[in-house]
Amino acid sequence: MVLVLGGGGATVRPAGVAWGLLSAAAYAAMTLVTRWWGQDGGTDSSGTTVWSFAVVALCLLPLATAEGLVPHTAEPARVGVYLLYIAAVPTAVAYTLYFAGAAVVRSATVSVITLLEPVSAAVIAVALLGEALTLTTVAGTVLMLAAVTGLAVAETRSVVAARREAAPV
Repeated sequence: MVLVLGGGGATVRPAGVAWGLLSAAAYAAMTLVTRWWGQDGGTDSSGTTVWSFAVVALCLLPLATAEGLVPHTAEPARVGVYLLYIAAVPTAVAYTLYFAGAAVVRSATVSVITLLEPVSAAVIAVALLGEALTLTTVAGTVLMLAAVTGLAVAETRSVVAARREAAPV
């Protein structure tokens, strides 16, 4: 928590922490359900993507209705093109590929790989968007990479041990 707070004027809001924990629990549930569906052939990655987006859309609908379903802009065509792009490329395609991989890879492996997302976001922000490389960013990146490395090593050891036990002597 401390690493993402930034400057001295930042405060921790309990409601934000609660929403973050709820989001993490939902993401974990989605990862486990995807793996379960992939094992028993319940659905494919496209079906998982559609169901996930349908649930999220229903959860966000009351908020969108309160705010307004149509963006308020002087350039609706341009905003429409941007929305279609965001919906198609970084959302639908990316999640379809994610669910396809999650269905055939161990849940622990998926969890480890997804930890790299904030690291890649930090690299893109610094390299392409001109964000300042702060000590906080470096410390967070180092901690995430250390966690991913530790989890990957532990998982590799468990897989090797399982293979040794299963190998005929």
